[in-house]
Amino acid sequence: MMSLEEYIEFHSQNKEKKMDFVSYLYYLMDKYNFTPSLLYKKANISRQLYSSIISSKSIPSLNTILKIVFTLHLTNHECKYLLKKANYTLSSSSKYSLIIRYCLENKIYELYKVNDLLFKYGYKNKIIE
Repeated sequence: MMSLEEYIEFHSQNKEKKMDFVSYLYYLMDKYNFTPSLLYKKANISRQLYSSIISSKSIPSLNTILKIVFTLHLTNHECKYLLKKANYTLSSSSKYSLIIRYCLENKIYELYKVNDLLFKYGYKNKIIE
């Protein structure tokens, strides 16, 4: 059995796991060459909301994070980590979550296409806007 120190060291080696939400978001923005203004404009998020999220004054809603995910064209893995850092998840037991994951895995990033699929399966109130 691993000691607590070894356990902490082992899990601290993964940079992705160590970062908080804001740090990971900046990491992804850098990876995909997005400036803050480009991200909040393309994701249709107000500058005030973006500023509030970055300064950790507010926790973004699932809808806001998904807009960021689709704007950055994240992979399912990256989406999972970003959501996890804000205490959200895409559960395999939720059809809504499976639709989102399907879109990510199949590189369907246009929100109107994602929303069409959500609407088709009865998610009129959960459209990403």
